[in-house]
Amino acid sequence: MKPLALALSILCLAGEAQAQAPTAPTETSSLPSDEELTALLEGLTMTAPEAYELGVRLFEAKRYEGAERAWMRSHALSPNPALLVAIADTRQRRGDEPGTVAMLERYLTERPDAPDKLSVEARIATLLKTPATVVVRSDEEGHAILVDGKPIDKKTPAEIELAPGAHTLIVVGDGQHVGEKSVQVGYGERKELVFTAATPSEPVVEEAEPEDDFEQEERTARRAVWALSGVSAAALLTGTILGFTALKQEESYRNNPTLETADKGKRLALFADVSFGIAALSAITALTVFLTTKNKKKRREQDTARLRFETRGPGAAATFRF
Repeated sequence: MKPLALALSILCLAGEAQAQAPTAPTETSSLPSDEELTALLEGLTMTAPEAYELGVRLFEAKRYEGAERAWMRSHALSPNPALLVAIADTRQRRGDEPGTVAMLERYLTERPDAPDKLSVEARIATLLKTPATVVVRSDEEGHAILVDGKPIDKKTPAEIELAPGAHTLIVVGDGQHVGEKSVQVGYGERKELVFTAATPSEPVVEEAEPEDDFEQEERTARRAVWALSGVSAAALLTGTILGFTALKQEESYRNNPTLETADKGKRLALFADVSFGIAALSAITALTVFLTTKNKKKRREQDTARLRFETRGPGAAATFRF
């Protein structure tokens, strides 16, 4: 009886001890916090392989900023250009296109003979075309948005993709000019603009813009028309003079038929025909250039929508003229 009671007591104690034993930590829970990560990376005992492995674990846990810090530490301890591509991946996953490009360019600088140079350059070129995103908000939803003077289909609140550079955004609601803001964006950048009733219009001082391509083309076409018209007139005058001279030479040949007189008359007649041909060709070309430019200008005026703001009391009304 006593041996049986002793055995039961041992089994109970073993079960209680097993219940109180801590569970093994999971992979995610074993990762250091941001403060612990800082202490680890700044420690003198950290090696390059350890920092790299820590970065891999952080990357798999989608802690991309921590992974970048770990890999940067590994690269500092033992420079390896391949790590820079991994760091670029962490930045791209965080939506930092400029930072991604900077790291990829650094990779090509540190490894000019990289076997994947062409693919990395293509990746950089693609990133440089990434549009910026501007979030436009207003006190009241449904306000119209104009970008660089042109209306868009979206209304507030809206996310708008813009090409890198300077842009002017205007918000109009119920016929009133809510506000106007100028914004400078880079590729892949994200900004937010909030328009309220108190948003002032920001005047933009613009320098005289150079002529666009069409204006330059129109100016060149006008010059070409005048030049061709001048050539046509000169050739017509020359042909007329040579024609009269050829007729006189023919009359001389009839009065005194000689071989020299006949050849001279033929040459004058030939030169007159060539001059008339040049005059006709120049006139046709000038007319073609003139009509083509005129039609282009007419189509351009029809396709261009002009926006005009008129101040009315405290606000401004937007008028579209097509």
